[in-house]
Amino acid sequence: MAFEAVRGGSLFLLVQGGRLRRRLTPALGHMKNIAALTLIVLSFPALAAPQEKWLAPLPASAGGWASWVHIPSDAFFEVPADKLAAAERRLSAEAFLTQKHSDLQYFNHPNFNCPSSTKPYLVRAYTNGNTNGAFSLHWAGPDLVVSYGSLGGGNPPVKSALVACLSKSPRTVFSALSSAL
Repeated sequence: MAFEAVRGGSLFLLVQGGRLRRRLTPALGHMKNIAALTLIVLSFPALAAPQEKWLAPLPASAGGWASWVHIPSDAFFEVPADKLAAAERRLSAEAFLTQKHSDLQYFNHPNFNCPSSTKPYLVRAYTNGNTNGAFSLHWAGPDLVVSYGSLGGGNPPVKSALVACLSKSPRTVFSALSSAL
């Protein structure tokens, strides 16, 4: 048995004795379609697999904001858009990382200094895509709550990052998004 190309690239199956048995080109076309369909179907689980969240939503166990400790807004800043990809890479495995003061220059804030009782941290954050909002940070016991509030409709969360002067390392970082119409 052998394959032989004849007339315009069509494949024919030759059996012993050289007798022409069957034209295979249509069958090969169907096999290509079946292979492509199989690959598409097998890729659905990868597409449907839940992506790890950048930050977990605030759990009920965190209590109410009245019991939280406010971190002043001059103790943190949002990572600029041109440095966000680098911040995301650094935070790929952890919700926060201790930083050096030299890192503050990298994030375009060379004059930003943390008080001696605090250390700079790179922290995951979410915005809701509205540019008219503001971040706020609070301690909920040992946990850090990163809040973003804005005017306008609620949009899907958008990854961001902050550099914050914190008095201690957070146990966990949670996200709270809010918007007002």
